[in-house]
Amino acid sequence: MSLALSSSQSSVLEPMRKNRFVIQFKSIPGGGSRDNLAFVVKNTNAPVITYTAKEYDRINEKFYIAGKPVWNELTIGFYDFIQGTDSAASIMDNWSRSIYNPITGQMFFKKQYSTSATLAQLDPAGGVVRTWNYFYIWPQSITYGEGLDSSSDDLCEVTCVFKYDLAVKGTDVNTTPS
Repeated sequence: MSLALSSSQSSVLEPMRKNRFVIQFKSIPGGGSRDNLAFVVKNTNAPVITYTAKEYDRINEKFYIAGKPVWNELTIGFYDFIQGTDSAASIMDNWSRSIYNPITGQMFFKKQYSTSATLAQLDPAGGVVRTWNYFYIWPQSITYGEGLDSSSDDLCEVTCVFKYDLAVKGTDVNTTPS
């Protein structure tokens, strides 16, 4: 079978790009604007599912079956803007206080501090190509910047590590231009 370069698809296929994405939270526990938080997302990772391997003995052998699924942590970096109560730091601090109030010591119920979120990967025109839906997501840790430096003019960031119970991939959308 000969290769016909003129019929190659590689010149017309559009690759997925890492910089075409948005994350939208269904709501933000503790108040805050989900639109503003989605706007300032700088980077994140995609879901990873790992199945624990259960090991069993059988005469002189070992065999394995799939155990419980474990989802990775979702790390999201946000640019922090000066915008009053809608800055990423303020939104995440309010969300954190819906988990634990450091003044009273009160802890809250999971349904009060968890929400749903959608990671959408986009085509060049901004159309949604792929989605991941996260369920019962909440911030496990929040870093309010990597430190301040008077010699730097870099932007401040807020980095959050989120836990979630499960992620479900949506059906990919065909956005091929005609």
